[in-house]
Amino acid sequence: MNNVELAKKVWESLKGSTAKAKKFQDLVAVSISLISENNENIFIAVRDGKLMVEPYRYDDNNCEVEASAEIIEKMFSGALSFDKALSEGSVQVKRGDPAKLKALEVLVPSKKAAAKAPAKKPAAKKTAAKKPAAKAPAKKAAAKPAAAKAPAKKEAPKPAAAKAPVKEAPKPAAAPAKPAAPAAKPAAAPKKDEKK
Repeated sequence: MNNVELAKKVWESLKGSTAKAKKFQDLVAVSISLISENNENIFIAVRDGKLMVEPYRYDDNNCEVEASAEIIEKMFSGALSFDKALSEGSVQVKRGDPAKLKALEVLVPSKKAAAKAPAKKPAAKKTAAKKPAAKAPAKKAAAKPAAAKAPAKKEAPKPAAAKAPVKEAPKPAAAPAKPAAPAAKPAAAPKKDEKK
């Protein structure tokens, strides 16, 4: 990884901490010499509350260190503590105050979040992979009962059609009222007989 790529990765890790950088009252400027064939450098500084990460050497620094690009990336992503990197010798202070380098650690994303995030992401991916498989049969199973319910709904209208003639039964009840009229006619018929 070259200095330009590393500077971008460090910036991506730290860009969410610009509000924390505003709280810095002193200049913190750390120049980092990368252990590589090309002798590349990056610098990380907080000046007047503004965070800067650039892919070149910064001479007006208050701490100069040397480390590999991989170690610097781990430190600023939260995977490796600054104290551990310094104590193990992964980062060597060439000149200046190592406390200035340690001051930048407050800008690093939360170690707890960084530690939990990798654990959650694979678990989420595994769960996500299992859930679609579980959902697909569930949808098929849901479709089958829905199909079973659909004929039940179709059957329901059939009995309703059978009930319709029952509702028509009261109409024939009106028909007996008509036979009552013929009964009245025979009564009139005898009246006619009376005239004879």
